[in-house]
Amino acid sequence: MATQRFRYAASVLKRSAFLIVTGSFLLVVLASTFLLLDLPNIEKLELSQLYLNENGDVYVEVPLFSLVLLLSTIVLLAKQNVRLVLTNESLTIDIPLLTGLGLWGLTTGSHRIPLTAIQSVELTPVSGVQNIPQAIQKARLSIITREKVYRLQPYNFLIEGGPDHRMGFGALFGKSQSKVEALLAEAPLVQALSLATNNLSFTTTPTDETGPLAGHFDLLQHKGMVIQLVLLTGLGIYTLVDYLLLTNFLVVGERPLWPFVFGGLLAGALGIHLGKGAPKAEYIGLSVTLGLAGAIAVYPGLQRYTLIAAPAPIEITYQMTKIGYFEHASYPDIDQRESGILEYWESLTLGENYSFSLYEPVVGFTMVDMTPVYAKSRAFYEAAEQ
Repeated sequence: MATQRFRYAASVLKRSAFLIVTGSFLLVVLASTFLLLDLPNIEKLELSQLYLNENGDVYVEVPLFSLVLLLSTIVLLAKQNVRLVLTNESLTIDIPLLTGLGLWGLTTGSHRIPLTAIQSVELTPVSGVQNIPQAIQKARLSIITREKVYRLQPYNFLIEGGPDHRMGFGALFGKSQSKVEALLAEAPLVQALSLATNNLSFTTTPTDETGPLAGHFDLLQHKGMVIQLVLLTGLGIYTLVDYLLLTNFLVVGERPLWPFVFGGLLAGALGIHLGKGAPKAEYIGLSVTLGLAGAIAVYPGLQRYTLIAAPAPIEITYQMTKIGYFEHASYPDIDQRESGILEYWESLTLGENYSFSLYEPVVGFTMVDMTPVYAKSRAFYEAAEQ
């Protein structure tokens, strides 16, 4: 048998289909970003508006997105180095740890398996998955020896220099379990191993999905879990939207801890109550997630409540004792030394008095309406550019 070399593909879809799906998703995300942030027309858009808010601070999402992008790039580069080599004597596996495949119970590292050491090969489709691409992605090829079991994704390996056997765009909407098993059996790696081992104990054993949804449990079949997912989505959308809408308000003074603790415990307790009857992993995991979402949503919620419950803002005169630092005997200090508009603060006279619009405390902290400040700073920078 001639030597056969296989490379790894993260997607079970052909390149054209994968680009269509990915491009559509990115288009939706980009359009949503422009609508949510209320950005100006493309011809009037400045690059800084994509990552800086009105007071010159970097959006918190930017470093998080950059970190995710960096990690994704490292994983993709590592997956480019995945190699399988099958000869008439052995199967050589070389899968870098940085691919992250080990997190899914798949084999990583470098291994050489003599064909004579293989006792059996099992092809394991996953039942209970709604569409063909997911079912194929979750399927496993187990190579069993006396010392160890090696687990691979059977469909994701392409023969180097050979045709692309993966599915097209139309397969995204298929649901036939028998079609899944046929596609797996025809995969190049499965075919090659079957011939190399002379069909030695080559079995196909369907199994339920493993991992968080073990036992074929569907979150959407449990009313309490559905309610939790709806609450989780609602809290997430509210937190993101109201956080962006409140960027013109600065919180000063001491933030009380009890509302965050109370909000998190209340949401977590609600999740525990709603999750009764679900498997333990989902029961605990979703309750904890809902509790964290509840605690995070408290922050913009407290600000919004302050704006509603507080009387009209009052004008308070502060003294700038340091560049960007303002003090008042009866109100919390306003520290703008790291606001991103330090040049504007430096243009002001040190020691002079400046007015700020304050919402007095309702739940322990004071809120400053920075809209007039940002308007003046924008005018300052526009004048400086001319």
